[in-house]
Amino acid sequence: MTLRSIRTILSLGGFLIASTPKRAKLRKLAETDPIEAAKLSHEYIKKEVEHLFEISGSTLEVKGLENIPTDQACLFAGNHLGFFDVIVLEHILPVSAGFIAKDSLQKIPGLSAWMELLRCLFLNRKDTKEGLKIIFKAADFLKEGYSMIIFPEGTRYREGELGEFKGASLKMAQKAKVPVVPFALTGTGKIFEENSFLSVKPSHVTITFGEPLLINALPRPEQKMAVEMVRNTVQTMINDALS
Repeated sequence: MTLRSIRTILSLGGFLIASTPKRAKLRKLAETDPIEAAKLSHEYIKKEVEHLFEISGSTLEVKGLENIPTDQACLFAGNHLGFFDVIVLEHILPVSAGFIAKDSLQKIPGLSAWMELLRCLFLNRKDTKEGLKIIFKAADFLKEGYSMIIFPEGTRYREGELGEFKGASLKMAQKAKVPVVPFALTGTGKIFEENSFLSVKPSHVTITFGEPLLINALPRPEQKMAVEMVRNTVQTMINDALS
C-alpha cells in the first residue's frame, strides 16, 4: 500500500464521517425538493472528488465537453474501468447526474446515503423484474430534467477492452425521449484497479464525449441498433485516445 493509498482512504473515510451533519440536512431537504437537494449535494461532493483526484497525482485531459447538452437532461453512456471513473465524471461534468450503480454499493454506510442524495439508482443485475423498475425510475428522473450516467457493460473491463453493451441499457433515454451522450475513459483503471496491494498510483486520464444521439429521431429499424451504434462510438473514442 502506497502513501497515496493511505491518504485516499483517510480522505474518503474522513469525509464520510465529517459530512454526516450536512448529509442529514440535505436528506431533510430531499423530502420536499429532491432535485434541489441533489444539486446542492453535487456541489458539496465536487470538492471531495477534486481532492481525491489530486491525491492520486494523475493528470486529466477532457475532450468534447461542447457535446454535452446544458438545456435538457441526457443519458451519459460509456465504458467502465474502475473506481476513479466516478471521481472523474463527478469532477468534470457541467451538469448534475446520478449513476446507475450496482446494488452492492447500497450496503456501504455513508456512501450509499450520499449516492441516494445524488439520485443514484441501485441495480440488481440478477433480477430482471427489479431491473425494469430501475429503468422506469431512471426514465422518470430524465423526464424531470435530471441527467443519468450508465456503464452499459455492467461491469469493469481492462483498458483497451470493451464488453458487450446490455440491450436494455439505453431504454431509459428512449422512454424519456432524451439524447444519449457517449463517453470514453482511458487511464482510470491504472490509478487503482490494475495495481497490487491496494496501491494508488498516478496516471494520465482521458475522457472524451461524443455527439448526442436522440434514439427517438432515428428511423424505426435503426432504433434497434442504437446500443451497437453507441458502443461503436465509444470504441472509436477509446482507440483514438490510446493511439
